Order: sequence, then structure tokens, then C-alpha cells
Amino acid sequence: MALIQPVVDGKIPKDTSTTSKSDTSNDLGYDQFLQLLCAEMQYQDPLEPTSNTEYVAQLATFSQMEATLGMQSTIESSNANALVGKYVIIKTTSSTGETTATEGFVDYVQKENGEQKICVNGVLYSLSDVYQVADTEYMEAETLAKTFAAAVAKLPSAAQLTLSDKDDVKNLKTYYDNLNSYQQSKIDTDTLKKYQELLAQMEKLAGKDWYKSTSSSTGTTTDTKTDTDTKTDTTTGTDTTTDTKTDTDKT
Repeated sequence: MALIQPVVDGKIPKDTSTTSKSDTSNDLGYDQFLQLLCAEMQYQDPLEPTSNTEYVAQLATFSQMEATLGMQSTIESSNANALVGKYVIIKTTSSTGETTATEGFVDYVQKENGEQKICVNGVLYSLSDVYQVADTEYMEAETLAKTFAAAVAKLPSAAQLTLSDKDDVKNLKTYYDNLNSYQQSKIDTDTLKKYQELLAQMEKLAGKDWYKSTSSSTGTTTDTKTDTDTKTDTTTGTDTTTDTKTDTDKT
């Protein structure tokens, strides 16, 4: 069955009975291409008809366009699937022009109205809204660096440091030593400078190997009681009894 499309003043009128995504787009879709081709065949000049070669060329162009669009859809699907589990930053613009940034891990991908969308924090976003994609190792390093910076900020300056801060500085040193070189590189210079000053000041206060020493408290109490009772009986002889009790408590 041939497709028949009316032509008014040399133009194909727009069908307002149905509304589709292609109607609101300036891109040439499948339906529009076929309508133009059929209209060309129907209203061609009978004295100078279009050659079969031209029709074949147009059909080849249509097939090429169809294959290109299919490839584009496949690429979009692959790109969306590759984002699952990745940390992304989403930027969206409202109707008033206000830009909102959202960040989090991509939970899953969902196709909605022919468009691939990703779910971040329970909300679906278009791929075009993705502003930045971060590697998991990168985000882990950034998080650890921020935690370290917050811990350093809570401590007093090196000039105000006392021995009562020894345990806090020691914990800070242990935390830093457990970071790998990549994670340490994410620490900002100001935080790193203060950290090094704290270490130097604590070394002055507590000695060179201050972080190796452990505090201990030992109490020893020794009570020794000696009771000696001597009884002499002129009839039977002499009996001597000696009781010795020693109590030792260690804490």
C-alpha cells in the first residue's frame, strides 16, 4: 500500500491530530523522510519523471540515516551503562535560569520515552545533564583528604600546642601514615603545613620518639604483717608460734 500525503501550495501540511517528539523537533525523522519521498514520486512531472537511479540514491541515504541513528542510540546506551557505580556531578537549569548541582553515585540506567536516563540519589537525569564523572579511587582520596583536613583544623596552632594534645597529634600521624601517596597528594598545602608544624612542636615538647612511647600507670602496695607469739611453760618446755602474712596488690 502506497503512502499518500496531501500537498498544499507545494508543502506537506502538518498533522495536528497527533503529537509526537518528532513534530516538535527540527531534525528530519523517518516519517518526514518517507512522506517527502512519496510526495516526490506522486507529484513528479510525468514528462520528465525522476530516474530510478535518483530514487535508489535517496533510499540509500535513508538507510544510511537509519543506521546512523541506530548506532547513535547504541552509543548512548553504552555510555549510560558505563556510568553505573560511578560518582557524577549533575547540573540542571530550571525555567528561571537557576542552575542546581547534584552529586552522587549512579544507581541504575533507565530508558524513558526513548531517552537513556541515569538515577542519582533516587532522581532520574538525562545524560546531557552530566557535568563531571569521577573515578571511585579519586572520590575516596578526596573524602579521606577532607577528613584529615577537618581533624587538623580542630587542633590548636603549633604555638598553643601542649602535652595534653599528644594523643590527638599521634592519632593524626597514624591516619596520615596509613594514606597512600595518591591520597596524600589530595591534602591541601595549608593543612599539610600546619600538620608538619604540629609534629615539629610535639617533638620539642615530648622528645624525638614521642609517638612511640605509651603511657602506663602502675601502683604497688605491699603490706607485711608479722605476729610472733612466744609462750614458755616451765613444766613442758618452750612453745614458739610465728605467723607471717604478706599482702601484695598490684594495679
